[in-house]
Amino acid sequence: MISTFVSCYAMSGSSCLRWKMAAPIQRGTDHHKTFGAKAYLALYYATPEGTDEEGELLTPYLKEFHEIFNSGRLKPGSRLLDVGSGPTIHQLISASRFCTEIVCAEYTENNRAEIEKWVKKDPDMHDWTPFFKFVADLEGDSSSWEARQSHLRDAIKEVITCDVTKPEPFAPRQYQEFDVVTTSLCLETACPDRETYSAAVRRITRLLKPGGTFALAEVTNQTFYSFGDYKFFTLPIDSSFMREVFEKAGYVDINIKSFPATNLENNTISDFDGLVVLHARKAEI
Repeated sequence: MISTFVSCYAMSGSSCLRWKMAAPIQRGTDHHKTFGAKAYLALYYATPEGTDEEGELLTPYLKEFHEIFNSGRLKPGSRLLDVGSGPTIHQLISASRFCTEIVCAEYTENNRAEIEKWVKKDPDMHDWTPFFKFVADLEGDSSSWEARQSHLRDAIKEVITCDVTKPEPFAPRQYQEFDVVTTSLCLETACPDRETYSAAVRRITRLLKPGGTFALAEVTNQTFYSFGDYKFFTLPIDSSFMREVFEKAGYVDINIKSFPATNLENNTISDFDGLVVLHARKAEI
């Protein structure tokens, strides 16, 4: 898949676009066979600055998660559930300083394997060093990035299978309610329609303590993203829909920030028009 990705970018921009438009749309169970975790990481997660095609997507997201989790919402010793982790761990860096237990829940085996490789310091792991340095700078202690890596490795206790479209997404495992739930760039790719998306939020909410924080980062109005040989389906959603979903799921203090895409005209690898970062508190009974 990496060789195909390289050959695509050796083409002219118009040829590359035509090639991508001809690629089949992948959905649901297709991910088990066609989602190449290493190619995905190489394209989208080489640095916090993201890709030339998409412009800056990750940096505002990392900054917002830093603000959310350094505002007193989490206490030392908190437990965190990350839903739809993909092959990534950058979304956990800011919250992890307060967490002694993190559970990463992910649909595909290839993605779970990438997280496990990083936790175990496998020589073939993806290099997240630039992301740790970025967050350490945000926290005002640029020398702490190595210690932050060590802490996150210790905090990740499990990497489990999940399917947010199922009535029991984490079966057969059962957990006590978590202090915080995070999900990033997951629900809009996993859910085929808005009804499924809404149901997924309600199911995940069952594992969050009353008063707990749900933090989410997602792209808006995207119908696909692509890498390697394939284009992958995305459910187009917007901030007003997300607010409605969380209100109906029993959340209060819903805060939403939107960031417009910066490189729409030149982006041939996806078609999102912005990023939304949401955090909300589960209402206390």
